[in-house]
Amino acid sequence: MINNGKKTSAIFTVRPGKIMFFAVFLFLISGCASLAKFIVGSKGLEIPQIVAYLEPVLRENTMTVLGKIVIRNPTESALDLDKIYLAVKDEHDTLLADDVLQWEKPTVTAREEIESPVRINLSLSALDKEYLSIFLKTAFTYKKFHLRIPVESKIAVLNLKPLKETIARPLKVYVYTKLRSNIRGASTIDYRLRITNPFSINVLLEEGIIRVHTEAGVDIVASRLPRTLFGGSQSNQIKGSIDIGNNFKKLIRSELSRKRPLRLQFSGNLRIPDTNIVMPFTIQSVQEINFSWSGR
Repeated sequence: MINNGKKTSAIFTVRPGKIMFFAVFLFLISGCASLAKFIVGSKGLEIPQIVAYLEPVLRENTMTVLGKIVIRNPTESALDLDKIYLAVKDEHDTLLADDVLQWEKPTVTAREEIESPVRINLSLSALDKEYLSIFLKTAFTYKKFHLRIPVESKIAVLNLKPLKETIARPLKVYVYTKLRSNIRGASTIDYRLRITNPFSINVLLEEGIIRVHTEAGVDIVASRLPRTLFGGSQSNQIKGSIDIGNNFKKLIRSELSRKRPLRLQFSGNLRIPDTNIVMPFTIQSVQEINFSWSGR
């Protein structure tokens, strides 16, 4: 904003429009792979319980499923363990990622509990999904009975809606403007728009427009803003000049005596790359009219 030709700044806290998104949301899935007793003759062999503790997080422009898978051996027999094969699918059963994991050790003794860490990276496009399903395939062998039992099960369903909603956080936006006018020549407004991205992932400014209009809502001029990437947890700025041109002469005749301010409106969409998640925003700034014969 400008008063008497001096540059001033305006600071805005803007809450984006309706979106479904970024604080980390913890999903705890327990007992998803509990299995009934397996009967062999007169022997009752309990199937170990496999439990998944998983959370989807956003880091470094990637969605990552983090956590661990735990196996609890309720029997008196030691178990030999196979590798763990994990698959991540969306609500349409489309495979998004898979991984092969190792247990902490290849054998779990009687009444023991061991785990395997999970870290599966997905592209940000996974945020467009409603939920993720985690499928596990492994096998274990009862050493006492020389009996191998395969296990194949869906061990977790991660609803992504809460994760998306965490992205609807306020953005800090700084607007700097300066009006340079000369009654005998062209007049321009210099502007600088700086946005601080509070998310850990990139956002892309699209369809940005700067509009100049009077207090009464009469449009003076409008111009498009360039597509600009705002890195995760970083600030970036857009700056330029907008030429008011001959329209300013009309403005002088109608507004000079009233000393009405100009209004600058910045609008656009902040989109998460590779997704359909869009955060519309509108920022209003007021620019006092200051006429100068010298053009300063």
